[in-house]
Amino acid sequence: MELIALWRMFLRRWWLILLPAGVVAVLIAPELLAAFRGGGTGGGWTVTLNFSAALPTSGDEPTYEDAGYFPWLASEYVVNALADWVRTGSFAREVSAALTERGQQIEPGAIRAAVAADNARSVMQLYLSWPDGDQIGIIAQAMVDVLQQRSAAYFPQFAAHPIEVILLDEIAPAPAAPPVTDRFRPLLKVALGLAAGVALAVLAEYLDDSFRYRDEIEEALALPVLGEIPKYRGG
Repeated sequence: MELIALWRMFLRRWWLILLPAGVVAVLIAPELLAAFRGGGTGGGWTVTLNFSAALPTSGDEPTYEDAGYFPWLASEYVVNALADWVRTGSFAREVSAALTERGQQIEPGAIRAAVAADNARSVMQLYLSWPDGDQIGIIAQAMVDVLQQRSAAYFPQFAAHPIEVILLDEIAPAPAAPPVTDRFRPLLKVALGLAAGVALAVLAEYLDDSFRYRDEIEEALALPVLGEIPKYRGG
């Protein structure tokens, strides 16, 4: 009986259930469209750069059995060092200083939070995320310059033989997908509107003491219904 009562309530109060959700959907229509399309730059912008790095050899280093072994081994160590340096505060300060020279005032803390790095043997990957599409290219170029020009100041072992850092990609900012939470937030708002509509319908049903079905009368009065007068539908 409870399910039948709920179904009858829905048939009578469907407009009240859908009204809050409809109002919310109209108010957040741009957010809903962005969530269904899955595009936009709500997640900001990203740049991914790959670098190779090497310590130039003088020809006096031991080569073991392979003349190319030492340069490749040194390259792996250099890439590891640079990938670790990119995640430090000193690198962020150097990039901030380079940006200041370009007329961009960005705090080192913001830069450090936006950078990540990894390495695959002799290739380093640098990942930059930034909300401003106009600034991210400038920041990326400043990072490239710092990697190529300032490493010897922080690695004494490179002072006598400055390392060579080569950018393998073009700086090409790409829009980042918005976070999953942002994409589902509009749908959550509509769901809350539906919940509010259900609550209003239940409240209206509770306050309504009228009878609409014979079983409701029989249950309320404990008396059988002997006859019904149908609703007149004449012209």
